[in-house]
Amino acid sequence: MRERERRLTAAYRAAGAGPEAVDAVPQAIRAAIDALVAAHQTNVDLSGQQRIDAFRGEMLRRCPETVETPQLAAEIERAICHSASWEPPDLIVGAVEAVDALRRAGLKIAVVSNTGLAPGAYVETALNARALGPLVDHWIWSDEVRSWKPGQAIFHAALDALGVSAEEAAFVGDTPEADVLGAQQAGFGAVVQVGGKRVDGVSADLELASVADLPAAFAI
Repeated sequence: MRERERRLTAAYRAAGAGPEAVDAVPQAIRAAIDALVAAHQTNVDLSGQQRIDAFRGEMLRRCPETVETPQLAAEIERAICHSASWEPPDLIVGAVEAVDALRRAGLKIAVVSNTGLAPGAYVETALNARALGPLVDHWIWSDEVRSWKPGQAIFHAALDALGVSAEEAAFVGDTPEADVLGAQQAGFGAVVQVGGKRVDGVSADLELASVADLPAAFAI
């Protein structure tokens, strides 16, 4: 977030926003995040462009002297969207090997993920650079299907992409409300929770300490 703020502040000051940009940038980022949160409360999501527009609109309101040049637009996109490439996500120990074992056993793999401020396509690029690309058949991002887990549309989008029925699929997640409840409501044949998060009244069919345990759990 600090790097995002630094880049955007420099870009806006160069575009005539003035010293007010120092305070306006973090407030505009917060406004964009608040817009996302409001959408997520109804289990829908904003597109990547809507995220950028939420930030831009707040900046123009706070810094009306800004001249919106192509250079500024490009820097906004880089700062909002490319953060996953500046600091690539850490991979869980054993995750690549586990997914590779599932693939070699003939299973199709889809990643189904809610996204932060950065749109999913940019996170996907960062994950592909970490060796996951060849192991995943489909990436299903909340901003692209405009559905936020536990909303049902994102789960159905994954099933459609894989070409299977819910009863034929297993869903693996780490969040009781978004993943376990959402997948159960979608009718998945098996729902697996990894990690230590727990919520009273929510239980998966199978609970594992890590995704590294999946091949053994699936007897692969």
